Amino acid sequence: MRIQLFLAAGIVLLTQCTPREKAALPGPVAIIPEPAQRQTGSGYFEINAQTVIQLAADTGNVAGVARYLGELLSGASSFQVPVKKVETFTTGHAIHLRLIPGQPAESYSVTVSPDVINLEASDAAGLFYAVQSLRQLLPAAIETKDHKNATWTVPAVTLRDAPRYAWRGMHLDVSRHFFSTDFIRTFIDRMALYKFNTLHWHLTDDQGWRLEIKRYPQLTQAGGWRTLNNQDSVCLAKAKTDPTFALPEKFFRTSEGQRQYGGFYTQEEVRDIIAYAQQRMITIVPEIDMPGHMLAAIQAMPTLTCTDQSSWGKLFTTPLCPCEETTYKFIEEVLSEVADLFPGPYLHIGADEVDEATWITSGTCAAMMKQEGLKTARDLHGYFVNRARQIVQRLGKKPIGWDEVLDSNADSSLTVMYWRGWVKDAPAKALTRGHTLIMSPTSHCYFDYQPDQTSLKHTYFFNPVPEGVTPEAEKKLIGVQANIWTEYIPTEARLDFMTMPRMVALAEVAWSRQKDWESFEERMNIHYARLDALGVHYRLPDIPDLPQHVVFTDTARIALAIPNGITALRYTTDGTQPDSTATLYEKALMLDTTTTLKMVSYGAHGRAGNTYTIRYEKQTYLTGVTPGGATPGLACAYYPSHGSYRSVEKFVPADRKTVVRVPAVTIPAVATATDGFGLAFTGYISVPEKGIYTFYLSSDDGSVLKIGNRLVVNNDGEHGDREISGQVALDKGMHPIDLRYFDGGGGKSLTLLYEGPGIAKQAIPAAALMSP
Repeated sequence: MRIQLFLAAGIVLLTQCTPREKAALPGPVAIIPEPAQRQTGSGYFEINAQTVIQLAADTGNVAGVARYLGELLSGASSFQVPVKKVETFTTGHAIHLRLIPGQPAESYSVTVSPDVINLEASDAAGLFYAVQSLRQLLPAAIETKDHKNATWTVPAVTLRDAPRYAWRGMHLDVSRHFFSTDFIRTFIDRMALYKFNTLHWHLTDDQGWRLEIKRYPQLTQAGGWRTLNNQDSVCLAKAKTDPTFALPEKFFRTSEGQRQYGGFYTQEEVRDIIAYAQQRMITIVPEIDMPGHMLAAIQAMPTLTCTDQSSWGKLFTTPLCPCEETTYKFIEEVLSEVADLFPGPYLHIGADEVDEATWITSGTCAAMMKQEGLKTARDLHGYFVNRARQIVQRLGKKPIGWDEVLDSNADSSLTVMYWRGWVKDAPAKALTRGHTLIMSPTSHCYFDYQPDQTSLKHTYFFNPVPEGVTPEAEKKLIGVQANIWTEYIPTEARLDFMTMPRMVALAEVAWSRQKDWESFEERMNIHYARLDALGVHYRLPDIPDLPQHVVFTDTARIALAIPNGITALRYTTDGTQPDSTATLYEKALMLDTTTTLKMVSYGAHGRAGNTYTIRYEKQTYLTGVTPGGATPGLACAYYPSHGSYRSVEKFVPADRKTVVRVPAVTIPAVATATDGFGLAFTGYISVPEKGIYTFYLSSDDGSVLKIGNRLVVNNDGEHGDREISGQVALDKGMHPIDLRYFDGGGGKSLTLLYEGPGIAKQAIPAAALMSP
């Protein structure tokens, strides 16, 4: 269901959609990712005490899949569902598992009739995905292990499917905050449910070394534990009002009288997790990040740097020294154990965010650069990446690096993982150079970025294919991945909130070729009950299309549609934060004065969900102006700050370098070559009719829009790409516009759209923008 916003005679009206839309839901058939082909039949198959799982005698390689299905059904039932190898399949309460050679990898079909369930696939992985689709056809109660049903019914349906991409990944950083082996298994189970097949396990970084290396026990003895850092302090401060930020007590220890926080995984624990993942068709890709992000190792072994010291530079920590053979000896010995431990084909070497200052001042590096004919620090970075790549390949693995490897012309045998969303040409460059490519850009795939009411749809409409890439080059694009960096994610509940349901949306991006947002939204509404049964502390669904700022000139009537997954909505109108004792929303509200409405949603078991603050502002229409000598375009002042700005309020007049003319709100060429700057756009906007106009300001990092003397959108502060909307009542004619934006270093994203009387949401046309 969605909210529709009407502006008529100065009244804001929010209404619920018609029952006809709800009737279009596909009933119990709600598969995510959506299968390529789906045909609903008549009747249902009943799973009961007589049901048996049958597999042919020659399909021993899928026996594990059959056992998995048997355990799933038996664990939630008052009866056992046995697995039997048979020479001939029988009907009547039977579930058949069989391989069909010659089909595309990981493809499958599910056929449910009242007499039998047939699960067929090209390989064991495909058969496992057929089981996951069957699982989603069953009621959500199948996920509740203490539920003891006597029967289960499965609707008659035929599904045929195959994945779009071979790499369907989730990344999990356990270095900033540690997570238990039990939770890693739980996370793997959630990935399996939605047909992900790759867990990128970020095991080492500045804040912690989490993997036992027997050759170097000091890496975990010292690097696995820390005294609390600045990120921990932020979490502790937030935990005062939100317990999901509290540091888990189970990850503290006392060593030599000092309280320390952390943990690590023994190699035996890792082997158990790998085996668990293999049973669920998930490959684990370990990452040992180098040469930067190595502080946890360097503090235990400072001679690994060019200065024999461990410290922070301007932005990042001191990296490994690329000019000493002892560095490569250390890398080879560490990666040898990693390669022996992880059976998958890939090993990730990081290679991102390297502070090269100590390299440039090193006499050893100067001599080596001269010997090797290297000119710059980037060349030295490329030299290191090439040496690390060769070590990985000698160990029989395929190396992966973050997209910084492209800055130094890495060998094409290195798989590139694209993350820097602001480096727009990097994916096409990787494919053109012949690299295998995995798409995980900040713009859509960084799940540590705070979600809001636009995040789920934004993730769903991610297009992994770079612009301008030929069909032949596109064949090297092997998949997509979401990244979870845990600087401010210390608990399982917080990680749930940040990843779900965005993870479900990305599953469909990675698997399905077609996109249908309304269908996905309907299916997702059904899946919230399954997530509840699994105990997932997901971000509750949002009140649909809820604005952040509403302007009215007479009265405002607020009628909200409450989506599935929300059991209660409570609110205040006096500026205080609502809680479980606040007024329960039960009927439409009427406003005739400027009011700040604050709301909090509640889900299953009384779990508090999303909070909303909406400013309902009563305005008169701003009178237009008649500027003299105005011509098309806006004036744009450029402030090169080198990343020092953290708010548009901090622009320093003395920093202003130049003023350029731009045809629209866009980042001018003068700013695209630098990281960290401010822009101030000034001029006039012409509106064709008297009415209430909505402006949508999207940016990474902060931006603020004013029209006339009114603040319309405040999207200030450091953040990822996000859209904030605001409204203003305008008379027909010209109105002063002032828009400020800062890039804190990296994002470089700015878009302004509007809508109004007779104007659908769109970019502001150039003809409507003028300045003296």
